[in-house]
Amino acid sequence: MAERLIIQRAITGDVLTYDLQGAERGAITRQLSAAGTLPLTIGPSVATQPASDGRPMFGEWETLVTLDDDGQIRFRGIVTAMTWDGEEATWSITVSSIPTYLFGTPYKGAAWYGAEVDPAAIVRLLVAHVQSFPDSDIGLTVAGSTSVKVGSYSTERRIAAEAAYDAAEKTYQAENKELQRLRAIVAASRKTSSSRTTSRAAASKEVTTAKKAVTAAKTALTAAKKTKNQAKIDAARAALNQANATLTTKTNALNAATGSSNNAKATVKSQNADVTAQAKVVAAAKASKDKASDVKSKAQQAESDDGGAYALEPWEAPDCGQLINDLAKDAPFDWAEEHYWSADIPKTRIRIAYPRIGRRLSGDSDPSFVQGVNISVALKPATSGSDMATEVFGIGAGDGAAALRRSISVRNGKLRRVATLQAKDVKTKQALDAKLRAELTARQNTLVVDSITVLNHPNSKRGTYGVGDDIFVQGDVPHFGRFELWHRIVSMSESPDDTTVLSLERTDSFLYGQGIEA
Repeated sequence: MAERLIIQRAITGDVLTYDLQGAERGAITRQLSAAGTLPLTIGPSVATQPASDGRPMFGEWETLVTLDDDGQIRFRGIVTAMTWDGEEATWSITVSSIPTYLFGTPYKGAAWYGAEVDPAAIVRLLVAHVQSFPDSDIGLTVAGSTSVKVGSYSTERRIAAEAAYDAAEKTYQAENKELQRLRAIVAASRKTSSSRTTSRAAASKEVTTAKKAVTAAKTALTAAKKTKNQAKIDAARAALNQANATLTTKTNALNAATGSSNNAKATVKSQNADVTAQAKVVAAAKASKDKASDVKSKAQQAESDDGGAYALEPWEAPDCGQLINDLAKDAPFDWAEEHYWSADIPKTRIRIAYPRIGRRLSGDSDPSFVQGVNISVALKPATSGSDMATEVFGIGAGDGAAALRRSISVRNGKLRRVATLQAKDVKTKQALDAKLRAELTARQNTLVVDSITVLNHPNSKRGTYGVGDDIFVQGDVPHFGRFELWHRIVSMSESPDDTTVLSLERTDSFLYGQGIEA
């Protein structure tokens, strides 16, 4: 075995050395759909020696480490922690696998809503987003796809319905404002018309008075003529002429007042017609607004029922790495790191495996795992009655009585015991049911061996099994008897001493290919 450590600058990718000397490595830990680690121990001169760029060889979040074994990359990661051991005069360095970089980084892009989209496409978007900022591109890519579709078009329909309602509301308010303006004009015109009607009535009274004065003057003139007194006749005639002149003046004033009053009434009538027409426009606008409101309410309810689109909203600042994990759990799918060479530069990609990574190792040529043969540490199967449940009650998205609620149960001869699952991020019945099924299955048979230590043995050679595989664990346990149970490898830690510690979970606690279509 010819292992070597390749050191690169994280930001530039520049290779500082293809074979670092003076470093000792610990166990390589790989995990199912999670980041792994590699511990290194190096002396102070190695850690702090200047590299070709003048900076120290190692630095947190600035150094990439690749473990190569005769051309096969066994691990690749970022230095995330450095601890000085004064007694040993060494640096203990933690190298976390490349996807570690995705965790802790919030989504800060434009709001994005996906409907009927492959979650693998969302993973690509998130990985690209994390690396889209200055000093962030570590060359991580994504491969693979699923047949699962997440998100629905109900969010798009809801957004369109809300926009339509807002437009209808705006139109209604504008038209109603215009109606109020026209009504105010009519009210002012009515006051003017009323005033002019009053003025005409006064003018009409004055004409009547003037007519009476003319009649009186005519009577006086007739009487004067009977006296044969020319002076009296002339005076009476002058008075009649004055009365006639006054009548003419008052009549003209009445005619003017009548015209003005008629004009005011005509204006009111015309403006009333405008108000009537505008009232019809407002009624139509209100009907459109009410209809848009109904459509909006139904669209909002539809979104609430099916969970809507898959949303990436920067104001929520969601953790990109956690989003990827959530997608993997909900679909579900597995993901793992793949390392490869591009010319003479090591590279890493995330491989999305649907429905799963690994396989059931049940063939004659497959490795076996038997206590006393290649399992070097005694099996310790354990169970906990507190974990057992015959029913799982789930609470999803929403608040109070409006929250999504689902329940599944089984009758198996045991007393009813209920476990509660809080999943406030789950918006659909289908997604919540999938979580509840997995939870209930896991709580049925709680006997499990959570870890085993495996030798590099002919029955279990390194490389013949890996994270994600299902293995049949066998052994005789004192005071328990024969133990045989399928487990899935969820983590493995390969030590330089040729032993491998496998972390296990019951095979039947996993769901495969239960894609959630929302």
